Amino acid sequence: MKIDLLNNIKIGVIGLMIFFSCSTIKNVELGKMGKVLHEKKLLDSIKSKEVNPNWIRIRGNSLISINDDESQEVEIYIRSKIDSIIWINITKYKKKVFRTLFTKDSVKMTIEYPEKLFFDGPISTLNDLTNLSFSYGLIEELITGGSFLKYIDEKFILHFEKNEYHLLSHRPRKTKRITSSKYKKPVNYIYQSWINPFTFKCNRVKLIFPENNSQINVVYKNREEINGYSSPMDIEIELSNSETKYNITIDFRSIKYDLSQKFPFNKINNDYKLLNFNE
Repeated sequence: MKIDLLNNIKIGVIGLMIFFSCSTIKNVELGKMGKVLHEKKLLDSIKSKEVNPNWIRIRGNSLISINDDESQEVEIYIRSKIDSIIWINITKYKKKVFRTLFTKDSVKMTIEYPEKLFFDGPISTLNDLTNLSFSYGLIEELITGGSFLKYIDEKFILHFEKNEYHLLSHRPRKTKRITSSKYKKPVNYIYQSWINPFTFKCNRVKLIFPENNSQINVVYKNREEINGYSSPMDIEIELSNSETKYNITIDFRSIKYDLSQKFPFNKINNDYKLLNFNE
């Protein structure tokens, strides 16, 4: 009987150790402890921390490179009326280089240097021409430091590893089958994100679009509280398809929320030629 009692105590102690190791999170830097949340509560917590202003105005610096070309440093200005319009202006040495205007379904863009070029049409056409997967929602999530979860329909696989929540739409083995074209059913996207377990803000996002073999990787860094919103001050973006890789880093110098904005755009006249993405 004593042996049985000792065995029961050992089993109980081991069980408690396993329980606490699996259900608690320790933030060594801040000395905090927290519980690992189940999927629904985690998603509710992430949603409650989303940035939801009506207007955004951003000013910053950016490094942009294509494939192995040397990075180009530019100034970037972003204005947005949430869920409606996004305006992006890029300059170099105060000289206007590029300007674009995104709405829910369409995009207008002009290139001013080294020659005047334009595109004006549906976002779907832009995707076909570039072999990438842009959307209004994707860009809006980028500039607000979002997790993209509001646009994901799949059920999630949830892991907790390396002191982050890791959310996946597909298991690694299935992802490999899809990206190697061994999976017969059509898949619109493969989603992964990494979430801070204390702030419930997104640290990283990866989206793969099997249809055109493109993907986007996003890393958010150095969040600051601005007007009650946790805003990333540095963003690293990698956009790629089977032929081209774009690396973009943005260092935000100023972010302002809920100030109404104007969205100036030059009239596209005969000085501009249609942008040919195949050249």
